[in-house]
Amino acid sequence: MHSDDFRIFVSDTVGSALSADAHFELFEWQGMDARTDGFISENGQNVRAIKADGVQAKIGLGGISRGVWEVSDVRINQLNLLINTFPNEEGDAYKADEDNATAILSSNEPGLLSGWLPDRVEFDSIEVASADINLKTPAGGLRARDLAVRIDSSSAGAYDILVTGGLIDTNWFGSQLDLISARGKWRNERIFLTESKAKVYKRGRLSLNGELEGDDFGIYGSLSDVRAEELVPPNWQKSIMGNVNAKFKVLSDSKKTVLRGKVKLTDGVLTALPILDTIAAYSNTRRFRNLVLSEATFKFWKEGERLDINDIVIASEGLVRVVGNITVDKETLNGRFRVGIVPGTLSHIPGAETKVFLRGDKGLLWAPLRITGTLDNPKEDLTDRMIAAAGERMFELVPETGKMALKFAHKSAVELPSKAVDAAGKILEGDPEGAVGEGVDIIRKGAGSVLDLIPGVTPRKKHEAEEDE
Repeated sequence: MHSDDFRIFVSDTVGSALSADAHFELFEWQGMDARTDGFISENGQNVRAIKADGVQAKIGLGGISRGVWEVSDVRINQLNLLINTFPNEEGDAYKADEDNATAILSSNEPGLLSGWLPDRVEFDSIEVASADINLKTPAGGLRARDLAVRIDSSSAGAYDILVTGGLIDTNWFGSQLDLISARGKWRNERIFLTESKAKVYKRGRLSLNGELEGDDFGIYGSLSDVRAEELVPPNWQKSIMGNVNAKFKVLSDSKKTVLRGKVKLTDGVLTALPILDTIAAYSNTRRFRNLVLSEATFKFWKEGERLDINDIVIASEGLVRVVGNITVDKETLNGRFRVGIVPGTLSHIPGAETKVFLRGDKGLLWAPLRITGTLDNPKEDLTDRMIAAAGERMFELVPETGKMALKFAHKSAVELPSKAVDAAGKILEGDPEGAVGEGVDIIRKGAGSVLDLIPGVTPRKKHEAEEDE
């Protein structure tokens, strides 16, 4: 056992178990306790590379009659893993980092002891002081560092896994994850994540569970107590407040990855927005200046570059309610909504409550709304309908005997809409510098902020902040 042939044999045995090229540094022995400075594994199927520093273990001989080595109390100072579920033909881009796998494997030839000694290993326990993991999958990736790991044998071929502490960076969330703990089980080449808890953003909590087998995995999660201010660009942080909670599923196989879930905003408030001040002025109510949201929810489904946001409900009790669906396909928008207002809200705008908003359910006046264009340049059709309705309403108010007044009104409505439809003010002018421009900006930046909540969608927060500098 103290010979170099035994070291080569163990390297071959571990490499066979990992379906990879494996290499141990020289062993140092004290009785049946072994220590080595390092271990390297390369070219594995999903676990592409392993690098372990400061490895020690106890070797038992009781299992030789069963054809296995009994290994217990394995301790590793530092462990680096590269896990990659992309196909191998993706090339060098997915090989191990040089810092994680720099050793040149000495030989692939079997040792002299092969065929004479057991070729299987049974681990009793493994403890890792610090582990760094680089995970790459078609659904996204993550980098974890300084994880403390404990693995214990629970039954034949099954192991319990406990991970505590450490920091995780992933493109699935716009914030670094501060891991509290994660528990799971490994059995028959499958990993079961039974429970995972992490801190996210300032005081949010993320919980996960699921299972992974090769390229296939299913993750179920919940996100709670994240402040909406943390998800939007800096210049919006004083304009939207509330607690964001979400439940989601990530289902993936070798062909596709599907994300779906539901997001809810509680204690939501919109404030300090020019468009709200303008609406408040024309509706004669200050409640629009600080719009308290009684309900704000939506469901999402993402596959590839297509994102469907369905069952959208945004409401302020006694003022306004917006419901509908929207699809984002390669940043192209296609949305259909219904906007409901309390009767009397827009009575100061000619035609608004008689030609555009019509009586419907929940005692509200409703109008359809189409959203098209792109995330960076959205378009809506409600403003033009409001302008047209205001002009028509003015014609109806002119007595038929006043032909000169009719001509003047017609000229004013067509050539001078800002005067003819004065009651609509900037809401109807369509001036990109004015209130409508602010409304479009809400759609653009608000949609980007919604995307930040959805795993696998590249956060737009940094991009928006750079645009506003």
